[in-house]
Amino acid sequence: MINRAVKVQSFDAKDPFAGLALVTKPVPKAEAGHVVVQITLRPVLLIDLFHIRHGANGFFTPGAEGFGIVHDIGEGVKTVKKGQRVVPFLALDPRNVEGSWQQYICIKEELLWAVPDSISDEVAAQFVINPWTLYGMLTDLKVPKGEYLLQTAAGSGLGRQVIQLAKHWGIKTINVVRRVEQKEELKALGADEVICTNEEEDVATRVKEITGGKLAYGAIDAVAGTLTKQVVASVRDGGQVFVFGFLGGYDITVGVGDLFRGVRLTGWNLYNAITSAERRKLFTTGVSKLLEAKIIVPLVAETYDLADFQLAIKKSTEVSGGGKVLLSS
Repeated sequence: MINRAVKVQSFDAKDPFAGLALVTKPVPKAEAGHVVVQITLRPVLLIDLFHIRHGANGFFTPGAEGFGIVHDIGEGVKTVKKGQRVVPFLALDPRNVEGSWQQYICIKEELLWAVPDSISDEVAAQFVINPWTLYGMLTDLKVPKGEYLLQTAAGSGLGRQVIQLAKHWGIKTINVVRRVEQKEELKALGADEVICTNEEEDVATRVKEITGGKLAYGAIDAVAGTLTKQVVASVRDGGQVFVFGFLGGYDITVGVGDLFRGVRLTGWNLYNAITSAERRKLFTTGVSKLLEAKIIVPLVAETYDLADFQLAIKKSTEVSGGGKVLLSS
């Protein structure tokens, strides 16, 4: 039995993906209290590409999440059985450098979620990173029904799921995108308002017009950089802005006057949000219900074999429409 794995074998900042290679290694043994999972699907995520580009974990196997089948169980394991469909919570341990871009992993029993029959393999493979992040941020923001939530990078997979969940919860959304063709796409999905920065629309001015001067109740920002200044200026006095990405750079620009208005600017990180067992249970239960009811619908762009990881990486940087590229094995 072969355990194929994609591994960072070397690192060159000028061409970081060139250091990736498909290798084989032994199938891990099921230690006491552990489960060996055969990973069959895993998405190519921005966080995976970030770690590769920056050599964040040294020589490692990428992959923050995935879906698989229980291959073997160790002594004392009682909650799962061989052949069961499961999601391993690799993202719960940020120190884990043995990610999902391999065929077999060994993980603690308590870090597995049994997938119900009502959720497909493709959706289960995307159960954690995006849905948990948006569920956590919207839960923490506590935007009242009928008020506006502002978000950047709204055309992304996560951004589209934000629109879906906000609509379900009765929250209005103002969505910032870069491509004009995304306006109608997002409105068809349920977006209330869409602002396109490439049309030279000033975000703060448009938000003020849309809300009749009230401004957005709160905001989530995946871009950072100079756009954050406009986001913070678009939020009500005493409002909250969560920055959870850095597509626009690692530095943030903020107007001092907006800080004097009491607008709170905070980083939001999934790892920090799920440190307690109670919080993890809340996320697991809440997100699974939303997926089962198809309120949140993760999309798939294309699927590649694990051996074609370079093609999958390339495709993941090109696709639009919010779908994720999957690697299968």
